[in-house]
Amino acid sequence: MLFGVAAVSLAWWAGTDPRLTMRLDARTNEAVSAIVESAKREGVPTEPLIKKALEGASKRAAGETIVAVVRGYANDLRRAREALGPKSSEEEVKAGADALRAGVKVQELERLREAKAGQRFAVALDAMSYLVNRGVPADTASSALVRLVLASATDEQITALRADIERDIAGGMPSGLSTAARANGLEQVIAAADENGGAPGTALPSGRGSIGSTGLGVNAGAAVQGNAATGGLPNDGPKPSPRGKPKRP
Repeated sequence: MLFGVAAVSLAWWAGTDPRLTMRLDARTNEAVSAIVESAKREGVPTEPLIKKALEGASKRAAGETIVAVVRGYANDLRRAREALGPKSSEEEVKAGADALRAGVKVQELERLREAKAGQRFAVALDAMSYLVNRGVPADTASSALVRLVLASATDEQITALRADIERDIAGGMPSGLSTAARANGLEQVIAAADENGGAPGTALPSGRGSIGSTGLGVNAGAAVQGNAATGGLPNDGPKPSPRGKPKRP
């Protein structure tokens, strides 16, 4: 017990995290601590790195493997912070790094810097990574979520969108098709709400009822029936019969 207390105290004075000292061998701890310290000096979040090292220890990974994984994660965190900007939160940087590791291009993260001042996008980045891991092409997922962030979609709307896409995939719809359709629908809902002064619950008309909050109706793939599809008026009933035959001259 005294030895453990002494080790923690020594780690604190040395500037290393006690959790690493207690879980990693000396050589691995030294290498990981150096990576963490370097990231700290650069303003890169360090807690995700520590947790990644501890995860490796829990899985009994080799020291060399732990160091390599932590170093690679640190590089992704740096790239994400650089892309998102120095004002991005730790949560956003971590979510951005996870998106990069899932296959999202750094250029898509850079586009998020165009968002309104104060707008947060960690939830969108999490959804981006999740959808890619569920089989949505990285380009499709990243493009859709970035557009929604720039359209000022709320965290609640993005969370609902993710759930709707998950249901579509479970129902057999191709993941990329669902993502594109749902995102386009939500963009239209947001635009319509803006035109109406931001009135909540604004829905867009569809061929069968209205489009919900994510913009994709139950029968969104069905074509609109009747003359309305060609620009005419819908058939509300039978045409009136002629009143009589014209008289012969």
